[in-house]
Amino acid sequence: MTPVNPPADRSRPPPADRSRPPAADRSRPPATAPPVLAVAVTTAVLFGALATRVHPGLVLAAACWLAACAVPLAFIDTAVRRLPDRLTIPAYAGTAVLLLAAAATGGHWPILLRAVLGGLALAALYLALLLISPAAMGLGDVKLALSLGTLLAWFGWRTLIAGGLAGFGLGGLFGLALLVSGRATRKQHIAFGPFMILGAFLVILI
Repeated sequence: MTPVNPPADRSRPPPADRSRPPAADRSRPPATAPPVLAVAVTTAVLFGALATRVHPGLVLAAACWLAACAVPLAFIDTAVRRLPDRLTIPAYAGTAVLLLAAAATGGHWPILLRAVLGGLALAALYLALLLISPAAMGLGDVKLALSLGTLLAWFGWRTLIAGGLAGFGLGGLFGLALLVSGRATRKQHIAFGPFMILGAFLVILI
């Protein structure tokens, strides 16, 4: 006689799939808040270094404003490969307004024009790179380049070129070190914002 299996208890819920996170966790965006202490210390050191090299006061204020936005951007980009608008847009707006004030008080209108054109030129370069390789660049890089290029070009075309090249050089060296150490592949992309920022401020300070 064939045994009859009891009917399945359809009132019991199916076992939970432990391989997938809860729905609330899946819908939660990645945290983008940078470490407060590290940002504060890095920003303070950068402020002190800028104060010894950048003059007059309004230009120093523009450099410090950009630094205050750029430091947390570097930490965020390193963590999640994002350069959020809530920092890139104020970075450019504040830098432009302070340099405008510097030009107005000192009569440096040709220098301001050069700064505006330099910012647009560097942003255009990054936009071209974005169109060529969307996986390697993002719009955040383009917006950051606009701010960095504006400040760099205030000091001269050579400073703009040197600052732009320094970012690419530092990023390339870091990528090469990752390849040699086996910690990355050729197809793997790195956060480029920190190298853009580091290269620009190194050139300004040297």
